[in-house]
Amino acid sequence: MSPQLRVGQIGLGNLGFLMARSVAARGFPFTVCDLRPEPVAEMVKLGAKAVKTPREVAAASDVVVSIVNDIADNETIIFGKDGLMEGIQKGAAIMLCSTIGPEYVKTVYNRAKPKGVRIVDVGMSKDGPGEEIGSQTMMAGGDEADFQFCKPVMDAVAKHVFYVGPIGTGQAFKVINNLLGIAIGAVTREALNAGVMGGLDLEKMVEVMKVSTGGSWSLNYMDFMMKARKGIAASVSRPAPTKNIGAKDWTLAVEYARSVGAQIPMTTFIHDLDTSKLYTALAAAQAQVK
Repeated sequence: MSPQLRVGQIGLGNLGFLMARSVAARGFPFTVCDLRPEPVAEMVKLGAKAVKTPREVAAASDVVVSIVNDIADNETIIFGKDGLMEGIQKGAAIMLCSTIGPEYVKTVYNRAKPKGVRIVDVGMSKDGPGEEIGSQTMMAGGDEADFQFCKPVMDAVAKHVFYVGPIGTGQAFKVINNLLGIAIGAVTREALNAGVMGGLDLEKMVEVMKVSTGGSWSLNYMDFMMKARKGIAASVSRPAPTKNIGAKDWTLAVEYARSVGAQIPMTTFIHDLDTSKLYTALAAAQAQVK
């Protein structure tokens, strides 16, 4: 990793804030921009430079990370007034780390490439429930040379980095991961809710299932959150997402599966099911963990 590679980031919500902390901890010259002053101030304390516009981020950076909410936000910060394309240098790169689906990142790639701007699409996830520096998993799509150019930044953020193919495949890997992860999470809550209603102890169920055939990331996350409530595991404070990111990611995953002609009756059923009032016994048991 070369600490001389200048990095910029737009978006300091939820996952973006954790990512920015990882970049700052690795000593890159780092420029950030976000609409909310609080996370910007936190990053300045960690050594980042704050600017007001995406154009200024681009002018100061070799690799710019975009990790904002959706397609509309990406369109604005990349191609809008004072956007990245107004300040970015030829040969610099934009890492699209928002979950925005494969098709949109292909359009960004096709619009930016004639101007000599590298575009890499990055699906982001985690292999564990904590918020440690460098704890992410990254699935990157794009020209392989562009991936290698951006890889020092990815290595700063991620425990696992995968080059998965041409532009759009990073997003495709992410939405398929989401399709599986969210469905497993729903079934996990359903099973534990049934156990609680049958008089089984929630914490003991989680302890047992984690090392049994019912184990999953969702179960590990639930265990982590209960331990955090009891002070056994400490969670890092970070800004809350401004929109329902899970609902957006889930919808993108279903749309992707349908676009390739895949039959997904089980996950479609879960997608369309309103679980907000189904698993009240589990919610009550979680609230009692202290």
